[in-house]
Amino acid sequence: MGHRAFIAQQSARLAALVIAAPILLNATASRSGEAQLAFLSNSDKNQQSAIELPTLPPPPEANPFDGRWKFTGGGCRGAGSVSAVIKGGKVIVRGGGGNVTPDGIIHTVGAGNGMTLTAEGRLSGDAGSGTYDRSDGCSGTWVAVKQRR
Repeated sequence: MGHRAFIAQQSARLAALVIAAPILLNATASRSGEAQLAFLSNSDKNQQSAIELPTLPPPPEANPFDGRWKFTGGGCRGAGSVSAVIKGGKVIVRGGGGNVTPDGIIHTVGAGNGMTLTAEGRLSGDAGSGTYDRSDGCSGTWVAVKQRR
């Protein structure tokens, strides 16, 4: 489920709760203390509430790509390794940044040593690979490994 669809679904469920809460509060407030206790403890098995509260799904899991990564490039003079952090689908790296989709597609841009660089590829599990292009005309490949703590 996409992030926007998830937000829309949660908003609809919240709206249902906002509408249902005053109805439930008025229903229990108009009953006697004994009836309220029976309602809250569900001691009367034959009595059913006219309104069912929606069940909220568990909170979404953390992005599977979140964490510390080491990216190593090859194919161009001066290529090397760089550490990065991925948090909530955002790539944070010295001199640049980018994003990772939930299915692992990664796009980044960066600058350093008088050059700019664009990279793309795919992460899967604890590893990934892709290609990059530098502003000096050189293109290369990269590999990534998720770092364990």
